[in-house]
Formats: sequence, C-alpha cells, structure tokens
Amino acid sequence: MSDNGKNFSNWEGEAFEQMLFDYLDNGYLENIITFFEHEPEQLSLIPKMLSDERLRLKVGAFAIIEELKEKNAEALKSIVPSLIELLNSPEKNIRGDAAYALEIIADVDAKPALIKALKKEQDPQVKEFIEDAIKKLQ
Repeated sequence: MSDNGKNFSNWEGEAFEQMLFDYLDNGYLENIITFFEHEPEQLSLIPKMLSDERLRLKVGAFAIIEELKEKNAEALKSIVPSLIELLNSPEKNIRGDAAYALEIIADVDAKPALIKALKKEQDPQVKEFIEDAIKKLQ
C-alpha cells in the first residue's frame, strides 16, 4: 500500500519493463515464464515484446504464449485486442508475428480481424501467417 491507501505494484513502469525485456534478452526465459504464470495481469507486455527489434524477445514472447496456452489459456485472451492492433503495424515482421501469436492463442474472437487484415495485406509471407491463423480458427 502506498501512503494514499492505493495498491502499489512494483511490477509497473518503464524501468520494470526494460529490466524484464533485458532479462529475457539475456536468456532468462524460464524465470520470465514463471513471472507471467504468477502475474498474468502483466501479459500486456507480450505485444510490446513482439514489437521490439530484439529477436530473443520475440522468440521469448512466443515461448511464453505457448507455455501459458497450456497452463492459463483464458488469461492469454486479454492480449488478443493488442495483438489485433499489431496487424496494422507498418512493419511486416510485426504483422507476421502478431498473426502467429494469434494462431497460437487460437481465440475465435480474432477471426474477423484476421480476415480483414488478410484482405489488405500485401506481403506474401505475412499473408501466409494470417492464413495459417485463420485456418487454426476454423
């Protein structure tokens, strides 16, 4: 509790986010997975990981999603809207990563957005990722 009676979490803010991303970039994947298992409200950081240019963060984000899909699939649905937003990124890699993440999560609520993204996507590789995600939701 802070002085004004509001709950205060040490798991917030840009400094924490940077620390978490650096730990993941340095290979502490198991520790980060454990963190997300115990702090599912922090899953909103995963789309940010997919937007980061560091490959280890992207790979780590997919590993976290796959692990949590087994243990807490319902919590992953909370990041679907943010992943859908990433389908509109100007960066094709981010759009493809978002589609792949949505394929893993397999939330049928993402299907309309994936179909819309497929219609406007120009990059053949990203189109393939989106098509795979749509097929998974059939």
